[in-house]
Amino acid sequence: MIRQNLKIFFLFVLIVILLLLFKNGRIFDIGFVFRYWFAPSLAVNSLFEPASDLTEEYKELLVENSALRYLEEENAELRALLNFQNTEKNQLVLANVINRDPLNRNILIIDAGSRDGLLEGQAAVVNDGIIIGKIIDLGYDFAKIRLLTDSFSQLPVKIGNHRVSGLLSGSLGLGMELSYIPQDQEVKIGDLVFSAGLDSGVSSGLIAGRIEEISFSPEEVFKSASVSPIINYDTVSILAIVTSL
Repeated sequence: MIRQNLKIFFLFVLIVILLLLFKNGRIFDIGFVFRYWFAPSLAVNSLFEPASDLTEEYKELLVENSALRYLEEENAELRALLNFQNTEKNQLVLANVINRDPLNRNILIIDAGSRDGLLEGQAAVVNDGIIIGKIIDLGYDFAKIRLLTDSFSQLPVKIGNHRVSGLLSGSLGLGMELSYIPQDQEVKIGDLVFSAGLDSGVSSGLIAGRIEEISFSPEEVFKSASVSPIINYDTVSILAIVTSL
């Protein structure tokens, strides 16, 4: 009798479950079973597969970050030039580097010219008074700057407080050579080289480079030295022309 009642009870429960599934549209829905069974693993896998929209957002953030970094560097350069102008009481004309000479990458082309009061021979500087070259040609709205590393560049310079230490010349566009250094003048690796102020248009005390190597012989009258630029000329995008000394 008890077994008979249990069978009737289980049959009743089964009928109720079937009715509920039928009401919710899940009866004979084998796909529902599979979806329910495999859904957890699919959810886990989706965590390890980056969504395409997130990838695009990441790329956009990288571009924005690069733009912000460029603006920060540009603002730092402008602040350094403003500080140089206020400290040395020089008149500066700011300019952008718009191109390089297609035949000689040691010649920069800027977007300022005679309309801005520029003249041939004036010094081009960056940061806190680092000279990188001189104007060799100009038009109404442009000028060409020959970098100190150019083979045809020459600049009288000094080391420390000495009045004149020699002549700084470009070396194949890669570095600079300092020649005609008096034998009795003390020169050390790492010494800074400054403009001597003997060129018209170039004031004294502008940083030109740093001594990397010294060559001399007791039999010779002068010493020579290899000089490296303070900055990477390839990264220059903003500079200033010193228009008054």
